[in-house]
Amino acid sequence: MALYELQNATLGGIPGEGYAYPVDTYKGTVYRGVFFAGNDADLDGLPGRDDATFEGTVYLKTSERTDEVPVDVTNVVNVAVGSRADFDVLDS
Repeated sequence: MALYELQNATLGGIPGEGYAYPVDTYKGTVYRGVFFAGNDADLDGLPGRDDATFEGTVYLKTSERTDEVPVDVTNVVNVAVGSRADFDVLDS
């Protein structure tokens, strides 16, 4: 498995660090991602939002690009550094 580095990014207009990465499934390649924001950020409103976007690094199989993509935030949890959001890219 490739190792990915956290990069400066925004999720739903909230600044933080994160990335999107490819996952091979039986339906083909899909993209998922992870995003971390500081303690003062409120990510709880992101799940269920139709207009959430991720702007930052999207890792491809052999390269990377900076892009803005629509996402579906699937999970938000509090972690030691603030909040973590997991998301699925809607059109990869």
